[in-house]
Amino acid sequence: MSLLSNHHRKKLLAEPFPTAWESVLEADFGLWARLDSDERSRLRDCIRIIIDEKYWEGCNGVEIDDRIRVLIAAMAGVLLLDHDHGYYRNVRSILVYPEAYVQGSEHVDEDGLVHEGTANLGEAWFNGPVIVSWRDAFESARHPGRGCNVVYHEFAHTLDMLTGMTNGTPPLRDRSHYGEWNSVMTREFEEIRAIYERGSRDVIREYGVTNVAEFFAVSTEVFIDAPSALKRCRPDLYDQFRRFYGLDPIRWLPGSRYR
Repeated sequence: MSLLSNHHRKKLLAEPFPTAWESVLEADFGLWARLDSDERSRLRDCIRIIIDEKYWEGCNGVEIDDRIRVLIAAMAGVLLLDHDHGYYRNVRSILVYPEAYVQGSEHVDEDGLVHEGTANLGEAWFNGPVIVSWRDAFESARHPGRGCNVVYHEFAHTLDMLTGMTNGTPPLRDRSHYGEWNSVMTREFEEIRAIYERGSRDVIREYGVTNVAEFFAVSTEVFIDAPSALKRCRPDLYDQFRRFYGLDPIRWLPGSRYR
């Protein structure tokens, strides 16, 4: 980061946190009351930096307001509570749709069947925007503990992209961690994929074994939003994510019963 950018951040963080933003967190961010005072302080800083440094755009009639900015920035900031990762330096803008949106256009296949575009809750582009459905983001903000959160998911993808590729392995804290990370992630991915092939279910939903990038993003959702379930069902996976994020979210959501 440049000296000018560093000076701007210091000046920004020296200002009082807006009272209106605090009210949004108290009213609509279910995790807020479960954070300790140090975590709240760090999250306030994350929120201010993310709101200030990203371009925000409403799509399909969404008008960006404080509640949208604060809640999306708060959820994105949770992933940065122990390590800021440059505050998503690879994310230029955040696009907010009112609800799930259609990606791609209607097309006709070789048999003459008409197919609609795919409905998406969110997307993350390499060195580009993060896109989220406001309806789903707001529900996740209000009601944590369901094991699914589009903001955690898409911003996890951007952490994965910090290495220059999306391969399910973000930049780990120490070179010595990569061997164990790769071993555990590969084993868990293969086990869970086999479970779904047998017609059974797992704490990691089936979309997570689409590929290794989705495995990291979906596992992040469950780690933060249903930590007790992940710890109980996939303790080795939980431990890898605890070391990467530097967080132990069971303290926030000890009774999560996802799946």
